Amino acid sequence: MFNLSTITGMEIHQHSYWNPLIQFQLSEDTYPHWNVFCIEEGIFEYQVMEKKGEAQFGEIIFCPPNIPLKRKAITPLKFHFLRFSFKNIEQYHLPIGKIKINDIERLSSTYAHLRSMAFNETDASNRWKAHLIYDLLQLYHIENQLPAIDDAPKIKDPIVAKAVEYLHKHACNNISIQHIASLFGLSAVQFTRRFQSSIGVPPIEYLTLLRLRNARTLLLETDYTIDDIAVRCGYSNGFYFSRVFSKKMKMSPSNFRKMHRI
Repeated sequence: MFNLSTITGMEIHQHSYWNPLIQFQLSEDTYPHWNVFCIEEGIFEYQVMEKKGEAQFGEIIFCPPNIPLKRKAITPLKFHFLRFSFKNIEQYHLPIGKIKINDIERLSSTYAHLRSMAFNETDASNRWKAHLIYDLLQLYHIENQLPAIDDAPKIKDPIVAKAVEYLHKHACNNISIQHIASLFGLSAVQFTRRFQSSIGVPPIEYLTLLRLRNARTLLLETDYTIDDIAVRCGYSNGFYFSRVFSKKMKMSPSNFRKMHRI
């Protein structure tokens, strides 16, 4: 039997299907892998780095690893969200932001197959999902007569690239933006300016996104108290953590746990 993962070189890390989604809990988020929004119904606003606009059926949004994706639902949405990576990422260049697929029948068929596997996380299912996403990319390149694959995007500012790596390793430690800036010989103002210019959000916002992503995982997958989770995510106490979480997620950590825990 042939191995689809070998053919595509792609590994699926998450597949979520929303039907419907009225509004995003976070207006922006960042992920450690490539991520893609495949919209079946509805309209939403997006921004990936300098690329922004509206997207609907027939259009797909790609966002690179560690780059914030800003989003806002304009109408109720039905969509697939997938996180993925390549085994040999240096061989690949993916579009950033919005692409359009003209072959609507092919696209509808692909979405139907994804729906049938939306809650199936077996290795075999994920290999087929990888094949379907790769197929859409190839279709896009064929329709636009572009080279199939190139180089992966990189953060151009080397200091910011190192800072992003540092944040991912130490986000849940007791660190400050001033401390990170000093590691690179910059003032907090200089560092913030360079970071926002490269990434699209201030470093403190990026740090908060990383911490809240970890907090959501702990809320859903552990029985840790709110105070425990606060400390594990880099916050001094549960009260301050709850205030930050509630502001971003539009609900308290306790309510988030009750609503989403399986």
